[in-house]
Amino acid sequence: MPVEIVMPKLGLTMTEGIIVEWGKKEGDAVKKGEVLFVLETEKVTYEVESPEDGILGRILVHEKETVPVGAVVAYLLKPGEGLSDLEGVTPEKAEIVAQPELAQERQPAGQDEARKETRIKASPLAKKMAKAYNLELGTLRGSGPGGRITKKDVEKAYERIQKEAATPRMETEGVPTQKPVPLTGMRRAIARNMLAAKVETAQTYMSNTVDATGIVEARKALLTYTQDNAGVRVTITDILMKITSAAIREHPVINTVWTEDGIIYLAEVHMGMAMALDEGLIVPVIRDIHKKGLAQIAKERIELIQKGKENKLLPDDITGSTFTLSTLGMFGTEQFTANINLPESAILAVGAIMDKPVAIDGALVIRPMMNVTLTYDHRTIDGAEAAKFMRTLKLFIEAPITILA
Repeated sequence: MPVEIVMPKLGLTMTEGIIVEWGKKEGDAVKKGEVLFVLETEKVTYEVESPEDGILGRILVHEKETVPVGAVVAYLLKPGEGLSDLEGVTPEKAEIVAQPELAQERQPAGQDEARKETRIKASPLAKKMAKAYNLELGTLRGSGPGGRITKKDVEKAYERIQKEAATPRMETEGVPTQKPVPLTGMRRAIARNMLAAKVETAQTYMSNTVDATGIVEARKALLTYTQDNAGVRVTITDILMKITSAAIREHPVINTVWTEDGIIYLAEVHMGMAMALDEGLIVPVIRDIHKKGLAQIAKERIELIQKGKENKLLPDDITGSTFTLSTLGMFGTEQFTANINLPESAILAVGAIMDKPVAIDGALVIRPMMNVTLTYDHRTIDGAEAAKFMRTLKLFIEAPITILA
């Protein structure tokens, strides 16, 4: 009996995937463990291997097509089987989730806009986003209950318009036309999430310059111990993530999610760490970081980075964070702001540690200084609460013994 090759479910959060490349053609011999196809979700790419030896008999889902998890994408013929064994094998066609479309019919001309707006069923967030995108709600078709227009409907309509409007650059005076670089699922997700963070939140910023002497010395003191006992090298980032989680526990409002029904306070701190791949930005998660020691944090960070480099991150590896730390110190960036990683309420941007002259007790001395900038959703976190968190964070960074001891 031919083997069904299905779209795998990579973790609890994956619902569908797109086949970006087939590694084999119909009729090709396949060894167990060889890559059959590469799939892509919104955030990760993954190589699907053959479960056993055989011949790739029939491909049902072609490149650039999206299907839900569990859908049969191909059949693998076992040794001794032929194409005749596929006769009569007709799996149910995978149902693709319908994409919201621009409505074909518009409201009658001359109708009062204010009255028209009140009759359109749309969530408050959808109305706000449609206004920001300069879309008329009357031109959208809702996918919600009773035809209600949702946030996803607005996003899909905007993406469709952007795609239709995208054309190659015109040739001028001998300059050749430049074709656009095709967007990957990850790039589309990054663009959508970054724009949503700007549109859906009241992003506000707060910075502190802190003396990094304490964490630099703490790392030196811990480096040999963690190498000898756990086989890992603790980094400044590991210490900062641990310190930040401790500060968050002191100020629970930082670890919240905004909803239309109210603010949800989250009991556990799951630390997202912004990570740059060749394909784009991704945020792997260290769960329950407040319960883990530095060696365990360093070990998990190393494992996640390695999985990212090898394109082996699963959806569960990059979902569920409650707060994100982003650092660009390795590039020498002294100060920057970061976009909130929805649905979180805040993100911390950490700059490079730089030796700078500072005045201490009336004397000018050189100290390793570092800038930290908090981006927070002012709907959820008031300025005073953000300032209290930043004060605690500064204290912990400058005296890490208070939480590392």
